[in-house]
Amino acid sequence: MSVKYKLVQKKNPAKRNENGKWYAIPSTTNRLSTRAVCKVVTRGSTIYPTEAETTFNLVCDGVPHELQQGNSVQLGNLGWLRLSIASEGVDDIAQFDAGSMIKKVKVVFTPSKELMAAIKSGLEFENAGVVEAGFTFPSTKAYLEYKSTGKLPVPSTPTGGGGEEEGGGGSMG
Repeated sequence: MSVKYKLVQKKNPAKRNENGKWYAIPSTTNRLSTRAVCKVVTRGSTIYPTEAETTFNLVCDGVPHELQQGNSVQLGNLGWLRLSIASEGVDDIAQFDAGSMIKKVKVVFTPSKELMAAIKSGLEFENAGVVEAGFTFPSTKAYLEYKSTGKLPVPSTPTGGGGEEEGGGGSMG
């Protein structure tokens, strides 16, 4: 299984005057709805996708209450959900006011070892381009060529199939 990534240059906030370093970020292909995932996971089973979706939605409906109660919630072999909060600090404990000093409430997901092992099993990586100033170059080669010549890649012309040829032009992203 191949995961596509793009390269993005990020600066260290503590060293704003220095050039950033290049980092890989995942390239998301699609956003699948709950319904689409339920259709995939019920293939070859006797469970209807609508039954799986209803059950999943019931679990989702119950999670907020459990997190509000201070519980962490296990989602099968996916992992665990828990609340996290961020607050201002005080020197004198008597001065702490939760209503005005707790600034963020987040839900933290911790994947299980089983999930991570399943994701990493047979995983390969494929370069899907370079992103700079909102422009996505189709490859590292195209980006380096632009940097040396100043010429943007030319989008390929549609062929008989109506789509772009392999290694097509850049796109605004």
